[in-house]
Amino acid sequence: MPAKFVKSALGRVLTATGAFKKKIGTQDTIIAFHRVNDFLPAGDPLTCSSDTFREFCTFFKDHYDVVPLAEQIRACREGSPRGGTLSITFDDGYLDNYQVAAPILKELGLTATFFVTTGFIQSSVVPFWDKELPRQPGWMSWEQVRELVRDGFDIGAHTVTHLDMGKCSPEQIRSELRESKTVLEERLSRPIPLFAYPFGARNNINERSRELVKEEGFDCCVSCCGGTNTGATDPYSLNRLPISGWFSTPYQMATEITLDKI
Repeated sequence: MPAKFVKSALGRVLTATGAFKKKIGTQDTIIAFHRVNDFLPAGDPLTCSSDTFREFCTFFKDHYDVVPLAEQIRACREGSPRGGTLSITFDDGYLDNYQVAAPILKELGLTATFFVTTGFIQSSVVPFWDKELPRQPGWMSWEQVRELVRDGFDIGAHTVTHLDMGKCSPEQIRSELRESKTVLEERLSRPIPLFAYPFGARNNINERSRELVKEEGFDCCVSCCGGTNTGATDPYSLNRLPISGWFSTPYQMATEITLDKI
């Protein structure tokens, strides 16, 4: 019997018995998506289908208190426990975030934060991780990003070129942090306090990078390498749980969280 099937079945049991609810009652969870797209190959690690995305969002709505990431950050900075909360985020600025994901979120009454790489928006840039795709998913325009804001969604910074902050010089990092924040604030006419570091693995950032994020006026620094958070987590060392490629159903996620496997 496939392991994923077993995890899904176990997750249904853990959810039905209340074990999952008890576990997440002590945790703050941040979820990361990249693409929500029905025209790319199944199994692509950064893509989930619209049906899968809807399934996850419905699960989040049923089992968590879904709140804006900014609300979790505020509680974290104040040392106020917010167990049982979950925030939904997206990375990079793909066009399907606007065309597919946002309408589903609005239909379900859910909020989200979109971390955009400013050099990608309204461009034809093809990053190295997308070069083998049979078709390019494309990027949002600035007007589409502004429309997300008008619809009540939050926008965060994700650098200018999606650089690896674990390898670049402090001067390069500071420049990209400053430029991405400035461009977003000028384009959107609002403060941009939220930041997610590119690539998101633990070796893609270091302590000096975190210091620079703080020095440039951001309120947080979120990863994308798994794990949840507590009220005591440093807002510049926040864990974020990616969905695409890790889990094909929310019940697999429920199993991993309940059994401390992430």
